Amino acid sequence: MSEIESKLTKKQLKAQQFRKSKDEREQDKELKRKQPEQDEVQNPDAPAKKKRKTRRGRGGKGRNGEKKNNRFIIFVGSLPKDVTATELQSHFKSSSPDHIRIRADKGIAFLEFDPDKDKHGIQRRMDVALLQHRTLLKDKRINVELTVGGGGNSTSRLEKLKSKNVKLEDERRERVKKMVQEGSQKKAAAQGTPGSAGSSQAGEQAVHPDRAKLIQ
Repeated sequence: MSEIESKLTKKQLKAQQFRKSKDEREQDKELKRKQPEQDEVQNPDAPAKKKRKTRRGRGGKGRNGEKKNNRFIIFVGSLPKDVTATELQSHFKSSSPDHIRIRADKGIAFLEFDPDKDKHGIQRRMDVALLQHRTLLKDKRINVELTVGGGGNSTSRLEKLKSKNVKLEDERRERVKKMVQEGSQKKAAAQGTPGSAGSSQAGEQAVHPDRAKLIQ
């Protein structure tokens, strides 16, 4: 044993024995990398290792192997705390949601529409439900808005929700405007149908009484 080695403690000597050079470490890595390939060559008939199954690995299928469709969900907020599913179903009877989930503690609910049950009419039903925004339910004005799946409060989800509901608000205004115009046109058409006598009478009613005296 050399003079330097004799001065080293037992702990230092042990560490020196286990310490490897950079080249040795690289050789160990290379051996580990080649090990699976060698095993495959030696046992070509051995079954391949199964990969861990993840949610994505199901190919969009549920736990029972059934294909999952996109969910069409509408958010309902500002609900009375004591509201029931029956009351909500009655309030939204014109749109007939397939399933209702209530969070009574938060005063919110989710209306779900199943595309398998009504593939062609689902959009119309959702539009009808969205028209009930700011309607009264047990003396409370409720909010009815579109939502997106996924949950959480991530920035991307909140941005998506914001853009969806801004677009919805614009569409809602246009729809109401159109309904008002159509209503006034129908009313005008109904007033003009009885004939010339009816139309002249309607015209006379439209003229101010003082102006009618001047005409006479």
